[in-house]
Amino acid sequence: MLSFYPGPARVYPEVKNYLQEAFECGILEQNHRSPAFMDLLKETIILFKEKMEIPEDYEVYFTSSATECWEILAQSVLRGRIQFLYNGAFGKKWFKYTVTNPVADASTIIRGSRFQNNETIDKVELDQEANFICAVQNETSNGTAISMDHLHSLPHDSLKCLDVTSSIGAQKIDFSKGDFWLASVQKGLGLPSGMGILICSPRGIHAAEKVNERNHYNSLLFIRENFKKYQTHYTPNILNIFLLNRVMRTIEGINAIDRKIRQRADRYYDFFEDHGLIPLIENKECRSQNVLAITGEKAYIEKIKTEAQKSQILLGNGYGEWKENTFRVANFPAISDQDFKQLEHFIKQTSHVF
Repeated sequence: MLSFYPGPARVYPEVKNYLQEAFECGILEQNHRSPAFMDLLKETIILFKEKMEIPEDYEVYFTSSATECWEILAQSVLRGRIQFLYNGAFGKKWFKYTVTNPVADASTIIRGSRFQNNETIDKVELDQEANFICAVQNETSNGTAISMDHLHSLPHDSLKCLDVTSSIGAQKIDFSKGDFWLASVQKGLGLPSGMGILICSPRGIHAAEKVNERNHYNSLLFIRENFKKYQTHYTPNILNIFLLNRVMRTIEGINAIDRKIRQRADRYYDFFEDHGLIPLIENKECRSQNVLAITGEKAYIEKIKTEAQKSQILLGNGYGEWKENTFRVANFPAISDQDFKQLEHFIKQTSHVF
């Protein structure tokens, strides 16, 4: 099966060997207070920050998922005036989850602001008094993305919380422009699902300390206390930490990866247009380089989906309101250029028949 599914996505082929190494070296049988695990965790965080170019004074924690990170922020950080910016299904889910979370006190005001798919966030009516601005930076459901250049339009004093699940590992992120960055490993990092990542700025940590919430096993300050000792707040996914460690040892730096992914996205957006298919997102400033959402005549889209299944090519279906007339193509580093050549050949054949 040739997978272009947006997530869980293609796993780096080297992971097969890393799995064997993890089994043979005994790390999977270590407890999360042992010196062996603490050494692994410390090295993994150092490598991850180095390869992703995360500022030295930012802190990195591993959780069970990006969805758990939504919960951590809702219960341990988000207080006061909060504005959610969303234009797709996952941003809306995050907003709705936070609104219904029972932890926030009565003085907390949460506002949701929906913007259009072809609209940049500098056009959105922003709450200049907001304590927090939350957004999904790369909306997998519709193939949109908020560019790093547009983050400067967010209110300077607001703390920024950004879900980068579909960007991390596949796009250069300017972490200095945000305070809480949350993600999972099963997309751009080329790993099996089952682990989340929470990246916090010093300003974000200070906000959590002011709230001082400690009522949950995954309260942010409790997580931090453990990670300061290179331990975890619960029995962790040691396998995925090990796999992340090995991937970080071998991949290029994020600048080189970003350049390759961006060039490939530009090429294949053009390629699809040359074969009777249209990017769902017309505004190039709003298009994701990591998840390409493609639309066209309904019959043509149905033909591509049907023939792809027969050819053992796994595409992402359209999501929500775009389910019937779009498909999505993941553009992550673990997907090789040769894989894309095969997809290109398939589209050429299918467009000719159609």
